[in-house]
This record gives sequence, C-alpha cells and structure tokens, in this order.
Amino acid sequence: MKYVGIQTQIWRNNRNTVILLFLFPVILLAMVLMVLAGLDLCGMLCYMESAASRPCIDKVSTDIFHWAMIWDCFVMILPYTLGTTLVWFVIAYFANTAIIRHATGARPLERKENLRVYNIVENLCIAGNIYMPKINIVEDASLNAFASGIDDKSYTITLTTGIIDKLDDRELSAVVAHELTHIKNRDTRLLVVCIVFVGIFSTLMTISVKLLAGMGRAMATGRGRRNNKGGGGFLVIILVALLLLICSSVAFFFGTLTRLAISRKREYVADAGGAELCGDPLALSSALRKISAEPGLGQVRREDVAQLYIVHPDEEDDGGLTGLVAKVNLMFCTHPDTPERIKLLEQF
Repeated sequence: MKYVGIQTQIWRNNRNTVILLFLFPVILLAMVLMVLAGLDLCGMLCYMESAASRPCIDKVSTDIFHWAMIWDCFVMILPYTLGTTLVWFVIAYFANTAIIRHATGARPLERKENLRVYNIVENLCIAGNIYMPKINIVEDASLNAFASGIDDKSYTITLTTGIIDKLDDRELSAVVAHELTHIKNRDTRLLVVCIVFVGIFSTLMTISVKLLAGMGRAMATGRGRRNNKGGGGFLVIILVALLLLICSSVAFFFGTLTRLAISRKREYVADAGGAELCGDPLALSSALRKISAEPGLGQVRREDVAQLYIVHPDEEDDGGLTGLVAKVNLMFCTHPDTPERIKLLEQF
C-alpha cells in the first residue's frame, strides 16, 4: 500500500469530516421526505392535514404525489428535525471520551507509575511533532490499545496492562506510533462523526420498532379502536412508523458500510504512518502478531468502542473463510485482515 504522507492524510480527513457533517443530515432529511411521500401515496398525508383543520391542498391532482402538500409539510417539520439532530450530535460528539472511558474501565496512568511508557510516548511525540496526548490504562492482562478524542485537550492513548508487560520497547513504541498516527491524522475525530450519525439511524430504527410493537399491542387489546373511532389515528401512526423503519434501515445499512470502509482504510494508513514514525515496520508487524493472538477487551460489548482498538477481538476468528465469502465478511469488519496488515508491513 502506498503511503501518501501525514499532512495529506490530515487534509483528506478534514475534508471527509466536512463532507460527512453535511452528508448525514442530507440523508436524514431525505428519509423525512421519503416518509412524507409514502404517507401521501397511501392517502394519509391528506388525512392528517384534514385532522389538523388545514385545507388539504392539491387533492384533485392526477399526479401520483401531491408535491405541494408534501413540501409544505416538509418545510414545517424541517426546523424541528435539524434542531433535534444538532442537539443529539453535539451531546454525543463531546461525550464520547467519557463514554469510552466508562465502557473500558480506563483510568489515567500517572508518570510515576510507569516512566517507561511516558518516555516512549514523549519521544515519539517529539519525533513526530505531535501534541502530547493523555495516557490511560486498562487493567486487562490481554494485549490491546486504542486512541480516542476530538481535540488536543481530549486526545488519549489507552493501553492495557497486558500490552505494556508483554511487548518489548521496540514493539510497544511501534504500537504507540500507530495510535499517535491516528491522532495526528485526525482519525479519531472522523470516526466519532461516523459513529454518531450512524447511531442516529440505529436509534430511529429502534424507536420505529418499539412504536410498531406498542401500536400492535394497543390494537390487539381494542384500546386503539375505542380511542380513535375505528383506529384511523392508529393506522396513521403505524404507517409512519413502518415507513420510518424502512427508510432508517436502508440509511443505517449503507451508513454502516461507509463507516466500516473508512475505518479499515484508516487502519492501513495508521500502520504505514506508525512504521514511518518509529522507523521500524518489523516491530509493528511483530506487535500485531502478538496482539492478534490475545487481543482481549472482549468484555466491552460496545461496537463503537471496539472499532477503535488496534486489533478488534471479535474479528480475529473468521473460521478460515476464503474467496468471495471472506471478501463479503471483510465488508462488515472494522479492521483489515491482520495477516494482510503484517504482510504489508514486512514489505514496507
């Protein structure tokens, strides 16, 4: 794999972050528009307009969709959709550091606890002209590490006790260099953007399913019919929830594939950048070989956190998949195949 340089990768990540920031709201608004169009196609949009004591415009149109009515409804709910999304994004974006620390049980590593680790990190930061990140530690005998944070104040490298104890200085330096490359390339910020927005689609799916289940139970007990004169109101809610479920499922699927593809690409670049920073590609390949045999942190069941690891615990055992099946399986992985990463490093 050709490495194109740290500054180029930083510029590309900043560009991709801006694109994602605009792309995901566009997808979200497209979902809203699709739901409104679906309601109009089923004749429910006009029903809701009438129930709200507003004139049902464009009712006699021979077109399949009543675009004037759809657009009026879209403009009406647009501020609420954007406002809710913005608040959600800001909270999740700035809370990610605390979420990661809570999920992994990480704690700050004091300099006096392990001067060796601090010396390794500081020397690499000086060599790479990188702002010194915080250092956290997870009490876990297995081997793993990850970088997190969105700015200089929150950038953090987290190491397990196992990786500190079981890797020699060359290997540990290579792992730290890999994580520092993630930070310098702004990968941690880019992945947080991806995770937050894909999480929005996931939550919409969950809300839709729960809403459908609740409406189904209400209709089964007869409460919906008693309260809504035949269940017309319930039918609208069920239809909205069903359309939202379909649209959010499609958005979640493609958003997830995009997020995973970006994550795999960033791992390759961090491997190359880490090898360049520490000046020892074979040390990183040796470290990856040891980590893949005992990656640990499997107790952390949050996929958005596991995506940050240098080696994903659940993706190491692929059952010996080969050919097309292996390629399809890789599409749903956050990390490239570890043997392939090692092979590339040994050819570096």
